[in-house]
Amino acid sequence: MIKPLQIFIALSLFASNAALAGSSDFDIRLGRGSEREQAAAKQLRRLLDTHDVSPFTFTYSVVIREGDVPHSHPRLTINTIHLEDDASALSVFIHEQFHWLGAAMEANTNAAIEDLKATYPNVPNYRSGGARDEYSTYVHLLVGLQEYRATASLFGQSEAKRVIARKPHYRWIYRQVLENEAAIAAIVRKHSLDVNPA
Repeated sequence: MIKPLQIFIALSLFASNAALAGSSDFDIRLGRGSEREQAAAKQLRRLLDTHDVSPFTFTYSVVIREGDVPHSHPRLTINTIHLEDDASALSVFIHEQFHWLGAAMEANTNAAIEDLKATYPNVPNYRSGGARDEYSTYVHLLVGLQEYRATASLFGQSEAKRVIARKPHYRWIYRQVLENEAAIAAIVRKHSLDVNPA
């Protein structure tokens, strides 16, 4: 027979293990400590505590720097633009996480890019909705697809479409993600880059 003390200990252990999967796992630092950076850190911690991002987490070191362009390396860095939009804020965080996966699985990423080149032999430059160069555009087709699917698994497909469709950059890339999701997803799966639980 289980005694009340054993139930209390079991529930306490479960609660402490559940807490380990949240924001306390992440080293979140502020660039300058501004009010907006503090608000973005609070938002990110809340989102990490309420959404299971573990399938999409490849680094636990994060900087929030107001005014910076989000980037993945050498340290995942996000900004304060989406304080009023949780889905967009978490989508940016997930996007940069997937760059870490791509770097860790560089051979798989490069093989996937070769397949993308067959589908998209000519990609646009940055001014026309691509990324900074041809290689980065192909990488962002993979990352954009992964970001979209991860965001959909957390917030639902219609919300993920809203977030992706409103991106002010990589517009051609994100249009391909929305219009040709199945084709890009097949390449992601083929090269073992699919970590989406959905």
